[in-house]
Amino acid sequence: MSYSLKDNSDTDYDSISAVYDTSRQANNETVQKLVKLLHTDCESILVDIGCGTGNYTAAFTQLSRNIIGIDLSLGMLEQAKKKNPNSHFICGDVTALPFATEQFTGAFAIQVLHHVRKKYDFLKEAHRILKTGSYMALHSCSHNQMGAFWFYHYFPSGLEVDLERIPDTGEICLLLEKAGFANIGVEICYHDVVVSDETPECYLDKNYRDGVSTFAFLTTADIELGCDKIRRDIFLGDAERIVQQCEAKVLSELGGSSIIYGQKMDPFY
Repeated sequence: MSYSLKDNSDTDYDSISAVYDTSRQANNETVQKLVKLLHTDCESILVDIGCGTGNYTAAFTQLSRNIIGIDLSLGMLEQAKKKNPNSHFICGDVTALPFATEQFTGAFAIQVLHHVRKKYDFLKEAHRILKTGSYMALHSCSHNQMGAFWFYHYFPSGLEVDLERIPDTGEICLLLEKAGFANIGVEICYHDVVVSDETPECYLDKNYRDGVSTFAFLTTADIELGCDKIRRDIFLGDAERIVQQCEAKVLSELGGSSIIYGQKMDPFY
């Protein structure tokens, strides 16, 4: 996940690759839903686009040996290879994928689209490399889902930033359609969080924050203010209540993330 959206983002994924997994792991619910949506079996030929440190590559390797991960960051790929020594990884640009036309039976991208400037080019390339009848799945968060995250209670400037840079699910559906995909839909993940045991206290750790791209857009003052607020709420015993209130809405109504998917159809269908 190493494609900067805005020029003012100074995230260096090579330098943070060693600590990136502090705040990242594959989520079981997301994996299960991706497996179903991509119709994955042992014969599937898959590509993890913007694979980062290869957490989801590793999850799919247990289901299919035919999977390739691609990312722009050599540092991230180095970490991916350590945990996936038998998988194949390529350094490359998602808007000019170094793969043959109709090479894969499924493609997925986990929290990648908002890092890509040329989104149409990215999705058009994904469409090209898929076999007819195959699916592309994009994992992201809707604007309504983001609005319920307790993270933004502590870093409110981050919500404004993320609502601007992360496309809403409806916009992603339109992008998929424009790129040539059909049978487009949205699958909600209710229990999907960055890590299942995430707490406000996690964000007091700079290594943890470095793995979250939102912080590259915040000022030092914004970050310090949020961390001070976390410390205060922990001291007063309010942090747990705030988290529970937000998560109740996520679990019962909005979900924590979304998988937006589309199918490559025969053009003469």
